[in-house]
Amino acid sequence: MTTNNIPAIHSGIGPATATPELLTTIGWAPETQRSGTSVLIDHHFGTLTSTDGDVIVTTLADALVRYPWVQALVFDLITPEEDEVLRRAFESQREPLGTFTWVKDNAHVELPSQSFTIMTKPQERQFVHDITVIGKNATVDFVSGAAVAPELTHATHVSVSETYIGAGATVRSIDVDRWGANMTVHSYDRTKIDENARVTSVSVAVSGLKQSVNNSHTEVAAGAAITDHTILFAPTGTRRDMTNTVSLTGPGAQAEQVARMVSDGGVIVNRSTLEAAVAEVRGFLECDGLMLQDTGQIESIPALDAKVARAQLSHEASVGMIDDDKMDYLMATGLDEDRARDLIVQGFLNLDDQQVPASVRATVDNLVTAARGAEKM
Repeated sequence: MTTNNIPAIHSGIGPATATPELLTTIGWAPETQRSGTSVLIDHHFGTLTSTDGDVIVTTLADALVRYPWVQALVFDLITPEEDEVLRRAFESQREPLGTFTWVKDNAHVELPSQSFTIMTKPQERQFVHDITVIGKNATVDFVSGAAVAPELTHATHVSVSETYIGAGATVRSIDVDRWGANMTVHSYDRTKIDENARVTSVSVAVSGLKQSVNNSHTEVAAGAAITDHTILFAPTGTRRDMTNTVSLTGPGAQAEQVARMVSDGGVIVNRSTLEAAVAEVRGFLECDGLMLQDTGQIESIPALDAKVARAQLSHEASVGMIDDDKMDYLMATGLDEDRARDLIVQGFLNLDDQQVPASVRATVDNLVTAARGAEKM
C-alpha cells in the first residue's frame, strides 16, 4: 500500500496546539501570576487551579455536587427554551461542561483570575455553561477569552454565562475572542448586579468568522453601576449579530454602553437597549460605526425604554466612511494604502487608556491586521 497520496498530519490541529503561545494571544498569563486559572480544551480541562484561598475554581459539574446551593443558579437567569439553538445544545449534554468560579465575600483579590475556552478539533460542536459568583464587597479582575487551533476553520460553539455580582463588589473584566474563519458561534450572557456594585467590562471581537450571534441581558440594582465597552470588527464573509439589554432596576442605578464597530466588507447588526424600570436612574448609549468599503453593512439600533418618569437616558450613534483627507495625509508620509487604513482603524477602535490596557490594545491591533490580511488571501 502506497502512502504517497496521503496528506501529511499537520501540527496546526488537535489538543497539542493549545500552547502558552496560543493562549497568550487572548490574555493568558502563567498560573503563578493569576489567582485562578481555567482552560477548557474541546471537552476537557487542560488547567483548573487556584492560588488564592478566596477564589474557588472548579468544573460546574463538580460545583453542583460540592456546593448544593449552586443548583439554584444554573439556568436561573436564562431558560434553555430561550431559542432553538440553546434548546438543542442543552438537550445534547447529560452533564454540564463549564467553569464554576466563586470569589468569596469581602475578598480583595490581588491577582486577576483567568478563564479560556479553546477549540482544536475540526467540525467540533462545543456547548459550554459557566457560572460566576462574586461575593459581597469583593474586589477582583477577570481576563477571559476564546481561541482555536491555528489551522481550525470549521466548528460550532454555543456558550451560556450566568454571572452573579454581590452587593458592594467591584469587578473589572476583559474578554478577547479569536475564532476560526468559518465558525458559527452563539453566546448567551446573563448578569445580575446587586446593590452598590461597580462593574467595568471590555469585550474584543475582531477576528473573522462565519457568524456570531450574541445575546446579553444585565440587571443593575439600586446604586450599582456598569460601564461596558465593546470592540467589533467584521471582514468580508463575517456576520455579527449583537442584542444587548441593560435593565436599571433600582434607584441610583447607572449604565454606560459604548460600541466601536468596523466593517471591512462584513455585516454588523447591533441592537442595544437601555431600560429604566424605576425613577432616578441614568443610562448612556454610544454606538459608532466605520465602513471601510462600499460592500458590507453596519446596522446600529440603539433604543431607550423609560417605563417611569424621572429616568435620564440618552444615546449617540454614527456610521461613516474613512476620511479621504486622513488617508491622503498618511499616504503622503510614505505609508501604503493598506497600512494607512490599518492605522485609521486602530485609532478608531482604541478606547480610553484607562479602560483598555496596553497589552489588550496590542492584541486588538494585531487581530485587526491579521483579519484584514486573511481577507486578501
